[in-house]
Amino acid sequence: MLTTGEISMHIENGILFCVAHTDLLLDFEKVKTVVAKRVSLCDGKLYPTFFDVGKAKYASKEVRDYLTKAGSEGVSAAAFYVDNIATKVFVDCYLVVHKPSMPTKIFSNKEKAVQWLQQFIR
Repeated sequence: MLTTGEISMHIENGILFCVAHTDLLLDFEKVKTVVAKRVSLCDGKLYPTFFDVGKAKYASKEVRDYLTKAGSEGVSAAAFYVDNIATKVFVDCYLVVHKPSMPTKIFSNKEKAVQWLQQFIR
């Protein structure tokens, strides 16, 4: 398991899990650090990725643009788990505007998110 303080990451059964632990305000420096550690953990491989963003509160335009490009490195498919309507609206808007290049869905059920990601395990 790898942790940045705000987010922990680990690979389990071919799926990369990224879970936020705090009320996350996504500033650019933190995001760059998290992405670099995630890319390092992937070690050049693509993984279907479970993102628990239930506690994310805000991301600036600079952060959103960075995540659209560098943030997708190493990700073959993305399942975003959200646990409240405000975060769901935020993630929905982000996905509509930034149109990810990989299969991407939003879930309010963790088990269903993991089941969906299993089809992308290589």
